[in-house]
Amino acid sequence: MRADFVIIGGGISGAAAAFFLSEAGQVVLIEQESHFGTHSSGRTAGQFTVGISADTMRVAAAASRSFFQTPPEGFAEGPLISPRGSLTVARRDRFAVLDRLEARIAEAGGRAERLDRAGALAAFPALRPETVDEAVLEVDAADIDVDRLLQGYLRGARRNGAQTETGAAVTAIHREGGLWVVDTATGRHEAPVLVNAAGGWADRVAGLAGVAPIGLTPYRRTAFTFPLIQAPEGGSIGGDWPHVTSAEYDWYVKPEAGCFMGSPADAHRVQPGEMYPEDFDVALGIHAIERDTRLTIRRPLASWAGMRSFVADRNPVCGMSGAAPGFVWLAGQGGCGVLTSPALGRAVAAIACNRPLPDDLDDWGLRLAALSPDRPGLAAG
Repeated sequence: MRADFVIIGGGISGAAAAFFLSEAGQVVLIEQESHFGTHSSGRTAGQFTVGISADTMRVAAAASRSFFQTPPEGFAEGPLISPRGSLTVARRDRFAVLDRLEARIAEAGGRAERLDRAGALAAFPALRPETVDEAVLEVDAADIDVDRLLQGYLRGARRNGAQTETGAAVTAIHREGGLWVVDTATGRHEAPVLVNAAGGWADRVAGLAGVAPIGLTPYRRTAFTFPLIQAPEGGSIGGDWPHVTSAEYDWYVKPEAGCFMGSPADAHRVQPGEMYPEDFDVALGIHAIERDTRLTIRRPLASWAGMRSFVADRNPVCGMSGAAPGFVWLAGQGGCGVLTSPALGRAVAAIACNRPLPDDLDDWGLRLAALSPDRPGLAAG
């Protein structure tokens, strides 16, 4: 099929790119798995936060907030985000971590409250008092309805005429007559612009196209669920508490519908592929949570693992390499692909159409040079 844009990768980033690019031309979105959002996008904690260390990633998150708050008319049948809050707790010797976090949140237009021990315990009563001296609460952090967001992108793209295919693993890519020619298990697609949104496989896709890699490294992260606290009078406690993590970032807990989700916040270097949890990592997460809180995890309800991919500077890659005309990267979001997808989806659409970034993204400080695959030292790691 001949199109204006071929997008490889049907996670949240590829779906966002399809949504925004479908307003400018004919889009084909191809995904190797049988369902869109199978890997990282389907295994995320679904948190909106601007307390991100990597500077460009933080800007992209801040620039995405308005989309989550007020999506386009008809985009979704309900809200994309719901209030949650995010609490980071620290002992006295880790106050510098809180100082930096507080400054980052303020810089990105968020609201941060510095809490003493009593305030932290009031926000998340299951904390062990001896493990926290102060905390920072990101007041306007929120839960993202990831499936509603993904389906909104896909539905909007299809409404604009985009063709979407699953089970379409890419077998070969070459450039011919000014077009990128993509062969898949289901057929051939051609377009002057190819968007590489293949997540942990993005460097492999580039290799098929004869494009230099960006030094993408996938990491495995473990998560599990366990029951909410059972109240003596019946019912459960904890479902309305904030997301909470330690300043050491060696565990986090996020209340969800009917349960808690926990994680050791691990990062194990892996090859891209299907991720499975290791029993040892689950045990580490349980140990850390029970060490710092009064939560008891007798047996997880479920456990899984997801993949997070980074480049050397931990910032996203969104742009066209000067050495590969028409080959556009959208990769390296490092677990922040969902919460940055509105801004980066709009950015990749502007880049693919050879337009400047929208004014509001520029106002937030999002810069093409900072997103570029040609920026200095990108593949150093």
